[in-house]
Order: sequence, then structure tokens, then C-alpha cells
Amino acid sequence: MILKTSEGIELFYETYGEKGDTPLVLVHGLGAEHNMWLPQISKYSSQGLYVIAPDMRGHGDSSKVKSFKISDCAKDINELLKHLEIAKVNLAGVSMGGLIVQQFACDFPEKVDNLVIVDSFSEVRTFAEKFGGWIAWFTIKVAPGLFSKSLLSVYKGPDKAQALRYFQDAYSKMDKKQLLCARAEVNQFNIIGRLSEIKVPTLVLVGDGFGNFAINMAKKTANAIKNSQFKILNGGCDPSNLVVPELFDNAVLDFIRTTEEKL
Repeated sequence: MILKTSEGIELFYETYGEKGDTPLVLVHGLGAEHNMWLPQISKYSSQGLYVIAPDMRGHGDSSKVKSFKISDCAKDINELLKHLEIAKVNLAGVSMGGLIVQQFACDFPEKVDNLVIVDSFSEVRTFAEKFGGWIAWFTIKVAPGLFSKSLLSVYKGPDKAQALRYFQDAYSKMDKKQLLCARAEVNQFNIIGRLSEIKVPTLVLVGDGFGNFAINMAKKTANAIKNSQFKILNGGCDPSNLVVPELFDNAVLDFIRTTEEKL
């Protein structure tokens, strides 16, 4: 389905399940699209969730853009919710999707029931954080073939085969200019100073497969959000929903059920 936003963006999205069920927006990562959530879609919709899975601008079947801003993605989700006549939602975002759901929770706090942030971060501040991001941007810019080959080393082993297949396919279809725009925006993202504004129940998940660097970045996010829950997914890594789907699903579904029971 396509929604044409007030800015003229054609936002592609799919919905699964019954509209009267608990709504959950799933936000994909950099260079991905809604199919990144295929392991979750049927499972979640069969367990009482109304799943909404958009392609963010510049990704998948949504419009290409001249510039990419995380804040614009949050606005797109807000317009999608208005279109679907949904007042409040749960949101889960992986990697870049985690940035987008943080932005949404800060910009549209009245529309959030629960928040799940996965394999993500809230600021790019240290030299190591900046260096890693811009090396990725430079590789996409000058040696996209090398970037694609690097997936073989990042997602090595049978446990990561699903993630490898997905990203090999997704990146082969991704417009290089769109990917560079999004990567540049991610590289300068910083919302940590606003995270104290988030008052809703929040779960921060991170896989341990990329070591302490990823864990510490995620922990900074959890520490900045009052009363958030922080959990490490053993064997997971960005995106943990594809690498350790069972652990991921159990954590997300238990979190949503538990917070609903408290209402």
C-alpha cells in the first residue's frame, strides 16, 4: 500500500493482523526495507498484534529523496498513523530504525505506548564512533563491491545465514545515492540530550556479537531513558531480529504483554 504524505513522499507500507488488535510499528534498518521483519510479521500478527511495517523514505518501495533526515522519517510515521486512524502505538526499531523510533518518541510522545530500541545508539560522539561510521560511508562511496563482500565476514556462520541472505539481496537493490544520504545522517545522529523526555516503558536490546563497542553504545541509550529495561541478547548482532529471532521475539512480546497487563 502507498500513502502520499503532505511532503509528497510516497510511503510504502504493509499491515498484518486485525486492526482492532494492539498496534505495533516495526521500523527497519539502514539499507533495508519492511521485508527485514518477515520472521516477526506472521508470528506477531497471530499473537494479537496489528503489525505496521513501512519502508522508510529512500528505502524499498518508498520515494527516493534528495536529502535524508531522521526527523522526517518520524514525521512520515506520524502521518501514516493519522492515515490509519491509530492514536497510540508500540514501536520497535532496529539499528537506524532505533534512531527513528527514539526521534518519534521525543517528537510525538502522546502517540507512544511502548518503545523497543534494538542494536542501536543515541549519539555519535567519540572518535571511534565517528570513525566507524564514516569508514562505512567512504566504502559505500568508493568501493561498493568491497562493502557488499564485507557482509560475508560480518555475517559468517549458519546462525547469521538469514541476515546474510537478506542484506545481500537488499543491498543489491539499494540505490547507492540514497544509501549514502542515509548513512551520512546516521553518522551525525545525536538525540541523547532529549531522551529524558521519554516517559513510556522502554526496552533496549543489543546483541553481544559485535562486542563491547555495540553494547556500550546501547547501554548509553538505556541509561539516558528513565526506568528503561536493558537486555543483552546472547549471540545476537545488528540486526538481532534476523540473527537470534527467537530470543528477540520472546523479549519483545514479553515486554509488550507485561506492560499491557499493568494498564
